[in-house]
Amino acid sequence: MKGVSIKQLEAIVLLDTDGKRIAVKYYNDKVQRKEEDKEIGGNASGNIGRGCDETYNGLRGIRDQKLFEADITEKSKKLGCSSSEVEVLLLNKYIVLCLSINDVNMYIVGDENDNEIILYELMQTVQDSLNNITNNQIGKKQLIDKLDLVYLLLDEIADCGIIMETNSNVIISRLYMQEGELHEHTPLNQAISSAKDNIIRSLLSGT
Repeated sequence: MKGVSIKQLEAIVLLDTDGKRIAVKYYNDKVQRKEEDKEIGGNASGNIGRGCDETYNGLRGIRDQKLFEADITEKSKKLGCSSSEVEVLLLNKYIVLCLSINDVNMYIVGDENDNEIILYELMQTVQDSLNNITNNQIGKKQLIDKLDLVYLLLDEIADCGIIMETNSNVIISRLYMQEGELHEHTPLNQAISSAKDNIIRSLLSGT
């Protein structure tokens, strides 16, 4: 029998309007995946838990994730996602909430059986948090400039697919507390800054 997953979401994905990555977080339940692999090998027929879709291979690898991102980008364009409201996309076994702000598309990805209200609340949390660190000017350049903070706040919001915090004020408070601690460790901070610069150059070059 498959183990029952306690995950509440599959991914948080921030892309530009062309579908290129700004920041992404995929939550793969490794323990459950191993159990699923065993069952697939043994032709087991249990139906409890979160199954693995065939098209995107459970979003396990970078190629599967990139294919998924291309498909949600295309579907959101056809649907005409706008900054005025959150749109809901259905793709295979996934429910995807989409919100477009300026040149950034934000996606909250859940399993088809996940609670849509919780995912919507999570979208509001991500939007409010990003507004805070960009002074209400969410855009690709602004997010890339603050990429270290973007990833820190995503880590504060969810861990291993489990939602940890939805109060944006609490998240931002913890965020700047962590940033202050990083500045106390100059070598580590320099390494993070160098890594961020490399990511920015890669994003801007389209690689």
